[in-house]
Amino acid sequence: MIGIIGAMDVEVNDITRALHNKEIIKKGIYTYYKGIISNKEVVILKSGIGKVSSAVGASLMIELFNPDLIINTGIAGGVLPLKTKDIVLSTNLTYGDVDATIFGYELGQVPQMPHMYEASKKYLAQVEEMLKKNNYSYELGTTVTSDSFITSLRNVKSKKYDNMICEMEGASIAQACYILNTPFISVRYISDIIDSDCQVDNYMEFEGQMANRSCKIILDLIGDLEI
Repeated sequence: MIGIIGAMDVEVNDITRALHNKEIIKKGIYTYYKGIISNKEVVILKSGIGKVSSAVGASLMIELFNPDLIINTGIAGGVLPLKTKDIVLSTNLTYGDVDATIFGYELGQVPQMPHMYEASKKYLAQVEEMLKKNNYSYELGTTVTSDSFITSLRNVKSKKYDNMICEMEGASIAQACYILNTPFISVRYISDIIDSDCQVDNYMEFEGQMANRSCKIILDLIGDLEI
């Protein structure tokens, strides 16, 4: 089974509409949609925005459905030289609002947890193969997750990484998957560029468009994944 998590309706609605034999399972405030896409079992969640909502939603998904893989999808802010409309596959995810360096931890590292959560190499390779086959351009990068909409890197407690993206759920989903021993990957479209003068305008313009494109990629991907 493939689990798919997006924070907002616009990030998962097109995928949910593609489900056949749809079942609805409610747990607390969460609604899980289970069904079939491209002959694969799929469960979909709109987790809500932020680290706690996404981590709880991912943990419950693992407990209730035991997916073979969780995919985090949606939009993110990018750091130059990334551009709006770029696709970024995250190889590593960490936090941008965690600082326990006084105790010897890395910036962004939750104490007693890894500094970086690594995406599944097995499934990342399959995603890259699918993107290349379908002539999608993409970048490999690092996700930095914070409980804030980042408009300036001055507000990020993290090093700057190559092809760095900032969002509000990825690392927390990755941490839940790490704790519960579940493979995960993150596929995001860039909706805005951090520290640019037009960042918020770009976000408002491209939010829906990039989220819809992200849904399309996930639908393409489901058919090609070998689970």
